[in-house]
Amino acid sequence: MNNGYDYSIASETSTAGLKEISVLLRDLIETLNATENEPLWTATDVGNFLQVSEASVVKNYFYLPGFPKGFRLPSKKGLGGRRWHGQEIREWCDKQKSF
Repeated sequence: MNNGYDYSIASETSTAGLKEISVLLRDLIETLNATENEPLWTATDVGNFLQVSEASVVKNYFYLPGFPKGFRLPSKKGLGGRRWHGQEIREWCDKQKSF
């Protein structure tokens, strides 16, 4: 029963919507894979991203509430240099845009 409805339009619309969703999912997966394989950032890397000095990262930004604390890699002499995940720094920057 047709009821005057053109089902070919609905089919084309849903196919276009599925293609759009497919493209969005592919882009999301690529982004996730890129961040999972991203190397850890040093204070120098964080400073370069924020366009400030390494000393500013360690002496100023590190102590700001909400700034990612990162972690220290273990070494034979105790704790090694601090490292961050780049995604955490980028997310922190996105939150700073509100003011």
